[in-house]
Amino acid sequence: MPEKSKTQRTEHRVQESMSDATDKARRQYEHAVRTGQKLQEEAGQWWTRMLNQTATATDWQKRFNNFATMTNRMLPLAQRRMEDAMELIERNSRTGADLMKKAMDAAQTPALAECQAKWLDFWTSSMKALQGNVEAVTEMNTKAIDSWVHFVRTNTETTEIRTPKSA
Repeated sequence: MPEKSKTQRTEHRVQESMSDATDKARRQYEHAVRTGQKLQEEAGQWWTRMLNQTATATDWQKRFNNFATMTNRMLPLAQRRMEDAMELIERNSRTGADLMKKAMDAAQTPALAECQAKWLDFWTSSMKALQGNVEAVTEMNTKAIDSWVHFVRTNTETTEIRTPKSA
């Protein structure tokens, strides 16, 4: 009997963990949607302000050219960061499937010594995957920050060169 109740407690904890993970994923998705909506609203407000300002055709052309130049510089940076994120997601998908297979194998192994060895392998692989994720995310964030610092410096230099300095 005690073994059965221990199994039930373990199953209950696993269900709670899955429920918590699902709730966390839902909250993150909702946050991403709200952030996207806010970004769209701010972009709409910016365009409204830009279009409501009276300006000559040459001013509009100059603004558009500056915007196009800045966008052409920014898009490759954003694209590289998205490629890094997609690579991490793909790697995590493969790792997650491998970990799930190892957990299922360990749970279905009847011999105690072999079962313990498989669970040890599962936990070791899990910790390596966690460490790899932390390193990958840290590297991605470092690259993103470096890219944006370079982008800002480049655009600041360009703006300083283009703007006439008053005497």
